Amino acid sequence: MNAWRGRQGAAAIGVIAVMLVVRGRLLAGSYFNQDDFYMTGRAHRADLGWDYLFSDFAGHVNPFQQLTLWLVAHHAPYDWAVIAAAILAVNLAATVLVWLILSRLLEEQWSRVVLLAVFAWAPMTLAPTLWWSAAMFLWPHVLCSLAAVWLLVRWRQGDGRGWVNAAGIVLVTAVALLWHERAVLIPPLVFGVAVALADEASGWRRLVAAVRRYRWLWLAMVATAAGFLVLHGLLTDVEGGGGTARQQLEVSWSFVGRSVAPGLVGGPWDGATAGGAVVPATWVTVVSVILVVAVAGLLLWRGGPARRWGLAVLAGYVAADLGLLLAGRSGFGQIIGLDPRYSSDTLHAAVVCVALCLRGAPSWPAPATSRRRALGVGGLLASYGVASAFGTALLVPHFQNKQDRDFVTNLRADLAADPTQVIFDGPAPAELVLPLVGDDNRYSVILGPLPELPAFDQPSPRLRTVAEDGSLRPIELVGRVASEPGPDDDCGYAVSGGSTEVELATPVDGRVLLRVRYYSGVESTVEVAVADWSAEFLARRGPNEVWLVLPDIDGEVDELVLTGDGRGDVCVTEVAAGLPEEQ
Repeated sequence: MNAWRGRQGAAAIGVIAVMLVVRGRLLAGSYFNQDDFYMTGRAHRADLGWDYLFSDFAGHVNPFQQLTLWLVAHHAPYDWAVIAAAILAVNLAATVLVWLILSRLLEEQWSRVVLLAVFAWAPMTLAPTLWWSAAMFLWPHVLCSLAAVWLLVRWRQGDGRGWVNAAGIVLVTAVALLWHERAVLIPPLVFGVAVALADEASGWRRLVAAVRRYRWLWLAMVATAAGFLVLHGLLTDVEGGGGTARQQLEVSWSFVGRSVAPGLVGGPWDGATAGGAVVPATWVTVVSVILVVAVAGLLLWRGGPARRWGLAVLAGYVAADLGLLLAGRSGFGQIIGLDPRYSSDTLHAAVVCVALCLRGAPSWPAPATSRRRALGVGGLLASYGVASAFGTALLVPHFQNKQDRDFVTNLRADLAADPTQVIFDGPAPAELVLPLVGDDNRYSVILGPLPELPAFDQPSPRLRTVAEDGSLRPIELVGRVASEPGPDDDCGYAVSGGSTEVELATPVDGRVLLRVRYYSGVESTVEVAVADWSAEFLARRGPNEVWLVLPDIDGEVDELVLTGDGRGDVCVTEVAAGLPEEQ
């Protein structure tokens, strides 16, 4: 059958078009956030090689993600239009696959249009879609998972050569594993679909029938997943899990009852956001659980011959997804169960499993005319659309990252206005990158890939600090420690071809800022040295000042050694040390 023909095909195109318009506009208004910045900075500093691709990244081994990050960091750094288009394209491809699967399982039933809308419009996938690193966590896995299911269904229905379908399933599973280890959920989902499609048997004999029919496929998929897990274990040493039994119970309820259940019915419609978590209102949780139980009851009552298996597969997928979360993050407490990054992939499994439940179901009581049937389906679509609109309205203001866009836009505008400015390096605001990542949240890391090629901590008369809004501001010294007066009343410290020692009034330690005030009749190069650290600056004609960043060196610093290149005297009238403060 052609999935795109007829009224149902047109309705599916309409559902997808709504998704493209809404998500396209929302993506256009979003921006990079948190992990996006430091992962891009890390990729920008790395050489493309096996060590980088298969490195242990916070307990993950995901070479395809690392390759994507490297390509973006070196060829389209912080180009949100490119990233948004890529996210939308993968989202679209996954939605098309859902429709193809539904069309094979449900054929001409209007329920496939409703299920398509559930997948395409659900707010539970919106939050990770608007955040690049979370989108890489979600959509490649979902796309590969759906591709594997689609290949199995067409194989079962006799389309294509068996070995081609089998090779395709193993291939997309391997690709998904190289994106993220969450792809270990693909083999059990594909197996569950095979059991539900084993119509030649009934009851528990479906398991035996599915195992026998596709035994070589299961061996290949298990070997692929096992090989990856062995490699993952050899390359990582991060211990996950943790948490008390109470914490694990709290995470489990947050994940299943307060995240998955509201997400599947178009919620949450009311609640609050906390970091990456979405906390639904109590009434939302209660109503959502009731709706999910009611739908499950209806499927058991009026579903097809595989209805119990369909629900069992869905319950198994959610349980396995929860198991991965508990194994890696339960120590964070119940808040981690409310993060849609960890629950949003359950949506595609739910849509496929509900279709398995409806496949071959007896005819439901239907309106007598096609007009009434259309009105009934339209009413369901409108109801889910309204529910999704409320959920979307709750999530968008928090997850579009507009403040991050403003921060980077302001900084880039100031750099474009004066490219000679140098940025005083330091930790970025927690709203941009959390300090949990250590030195990877420094400006030199996260802003280094910018096309403007900003400089950091270099000697400059135009050293700037980054304000809270991302704009570049001139610097003032706080806790200023000045040098002792020079021996020459007119010149201060005369720096020429030899070394000149400049003594500070009080010793300083740690990373401090140096301001050197001088005047000169000719241009010359001056070196400033302390212990094994040194930096050079170009002394220009006339009265000037230059800023230098003295790193944290061992011991206290009580004097500086200045050395000229001998082209002329540079009169240093003052050297001051202190901490930076924006003017």
